[in-house]
Amino acid sequence: MPKWILEPVVQYGFVGFSAALLAVVVWLINRLLQVLDANNKIISSNTAAIRDLTQLTRDLLQINRTMHDKLLTRPCIATREEPRQ
Repeated sequence: MPKWILEPVVQYGFVGFSAALLAVVVWLINRLLQVLDANNKIISSNTAAIRDLTQLTRDLLQINRTMHDKLLTRPCIATREEPRQ
């Protein structure tokens, strides 16, 4: 084939292939941004759940300490002496 026919075909082929690759890269970046957005939403909901769990644990620990203090103020029934006959 003559050079003046083959060169434009090859050049346009490279241009078309470059455009297709650019479109694929743009699509992949768009998908990546969507995944990152979904990931950020999941991370924020997990963080909120961990904060709620921490607050619940703190409340339960405070109740446990209060109950412990109350139990320590009561007399021990194991050391109570029985009346002798």
